[in-house]
Amino acid sequence: MKSPVLLVVSLTVLLAGCATQNQNKTAAQQTPYRKPLTSPGAKFGALPPIVQLSVLAQVGPEEVVDAVRDTSSGRVVYKVYFRDSEIFPTIYVAPDGSVLNPDLTVAVRARPGTRVKPADVPPSVKEAVLKRAPAAEVAYISKESWGERTVYVVTFKDQTHNPKLLLGEDGIVLDEAQ
Repeated sequence: MKSPVLLVVSLTVLLAGCATQNQNKTAAQQTPYRKPLTSPGAKFGALPPIVQLSVLAQVGPEEVVDAVRDTSSGRVVYKVYFRDSEIFPTIYVAPDGSVLNPDLTVAVRARPGTRVKPADVPPSVKEAVLKRAPAAEVAYISKESWGERTVYVVTFKDQTHNPKLLLGEDGIVLDEAQ
């Protein structure tokens, strides 16, 4: 009677030992890959949103082949490389969205601005928006500093019929040349 129980227990231990040994062999398998694989789209998507917008504004939907964050110059610069490098050379972008020349001087300055809630906009600006585009739906409003002047940039949802509106704090309509 003890013999069949001992046989079953011995067989169970033997099979459990074999199963454990095979799992160790599978887990110890070597691979030549050490870093996660990434796509150019994922690299571009990992860039800060302001950098992505600057690149899209400059080259549109051109195919990106690489996007890197470079600090070799002592400051952060994002470099974006394109499939057709003869037509679209590497673009250099600062963290604030400014487009840089290859020597890292500013080629196109980004407009610094912060989005503001409609409740935080001066009454004179609200009135000017209602006069200029009474039926238009506002997408967002940015507050920018142009030298000593504060400017509110009103962006509408339907930009085809209602282009951006630039307003001073006093509600006076401005153009970009001012």
